[in-house]
Amino acid sequence: MSKQIANEHDSCALIGLVRKDMATHGAIRRTLRALEKMAHRSGSVNGEADGTGVMIDLPRQLWAHHLQARGLPPQTAYHPNFGVAHLFLAHDERTGAEHWLERAQQVLQTHRLKSLDTWVATTYPEALGPKARRTEPLFVQIPLIAEAEDPDHALFQATLQLERETPFHIVSLSRHCAVYKVYGGVSTLLRYYADLTNPLCQSQVVIGHCRYSTNTWTTFERAQPFALLGHNGEINTIERLRREGEMLGVQFTQGGSDSQDVDRLLHFLIVEYGFSLLEAMQVVFPPVASEVEHLPEPLRSRIEHYRRAFGPFAQGPAAVVARWGNQVVASVDAMGLRPLWFVETVKDYVFTSE
Repeated sequence: MSKQIANEHDSCALIGLVRKDMATHGAIRRTLRALEKMAHRSGSVNGEADGTGVMIDLPRQLWAHHLQARGLPPQTAYHPNFGVAHLFLAHDERTGAEHWLERAQQVLQTHRLKSLDTWVATTYPEALGPKARRTEPLFVQIPLIAEAEDPDHALFQATLQLERETPFHIVSLSRHCAVYKVYGGVSTLLRYYADLTNPLCQSQVVIGHCRYSTNTWTTFERAQPFALLGHNGEINTIERLRREGEMLGVQFTQGGSDSQDVDRLLHFLIVEYGFSLLEAMQVVFPPVASEVEHLPEPLRSRIEHYRRAFGPFAQGPAAVVARWGNQVVASVDAMGLRPLWFVETVKDYVFTSE
């Protein structure tokens, strides 16, 4: 292999791991080790990687420990409507943190999301490289109980209002999962977040991503996964996706990347239109016509209807692993130019694109 090919950085690294039996801390560690082996797929400038992140099950056992340590009932963490907000407050807004945290509490309350407490999470800035440290946001965690009749709708609407009215970046706001991400590589991610090295932090589903930025700025906020997905590749029809999405009423993240906008569209279709994750993926990434012809009814007619109504929202090349609730969907777009491998072991299902 030539030196040029050996050092080539083509795109992002993506992995989705699903344990067959139960949540474990080892599932998180194995996912991150796999990402480390795909470090050649991520960008790096002076030793600082473009961004790494992981989406895990909401770690309820860990949160029971956190709540008990603060004098709150630990069993609350196991309530089905228990959720957690992970928020980044931009570096240049940190001096106004008290004001913005108070505003975040008000927004949550507006949507009947009862905050149990608010705290700045334990992180280790010394793990960051010099550029990341200069732009390091404040990482805030807010445990909450969703008292609204439709908890997921309330969480989504709170996400949109926080984006409109505050400088927070919503890393995750969910009763199903939690996202940790950083401007840096896998080793930085593990050393930066205290939660991720705690044995009580366990997950049955893990989505990991290492970023290679070719046409967007490297920041904490642009690291993946986002609310639902990790994405390898790029969306070359992003302007059409945004136009079509805005006609549906989608509020895209201001200045968001193509992956962020696909993530937001999927989130919108699920929460506002009642689609399952699989249905939303079929709308955004419809199969090619020759495949649709061989699908059984009523699936064939439904996909044809959505294709006529909306067209192909997203064309890559793209490989995606997405998660909503207890569903996981892995897919490539119709062009099929980005590989997505599937491996089954005795304990796990693994999807990876590298």
